[in-house]
Amino acid sequence: MAPILWLEAAGLPLMLARPETERPPRDPNVSTVITEECINCGACERECPNHAIYVGGQAWELDGKDYPALAEDIYYIAPEKCTECVGFFEREQCAVKCPVDCCVPDPNIPEREPELIERARRLHPGLSFDGDFPSRFRT
Repeated sequence: MAPILWLEAAGLPLMLARPETERPPRDPNVSTVITEECINCGACERECPNHAIYVGGQAWELDGKDYPALAEDIYYIAPEKCTECVGFFEREQCAVKCPVDCCVPDPNIPEREPELIERARRLHPGLSFDGDFPSRFRT
């Protein structure tokens, strides 16, 4: 059965069936997650250089393909798009901007800089990430 998407139309809930879609292979090295403590303020979404953060219930996009939401009630990070801001900032901007500290690393999945910068290069082929790029691994 297809997942159900709830929308509100004229103040009334509207239920739509969302078609099942194939998901790209998940990168096992992605570790930043948004916890259930999320208050849905959106501060994190605006700051992500990779557009990897989505409103709960909203499908996420990669390479022109849409994929089902990974959370329904809170913002979430599409792991295939997260670089933990390596290549852009010295700290994850979602964590910096979050007023309730719910953007946290998953200690069970440690990240490494080489994989993160390679992901940034794939996501942003028009940008150059030379040896002197910003990274939390260098602070």
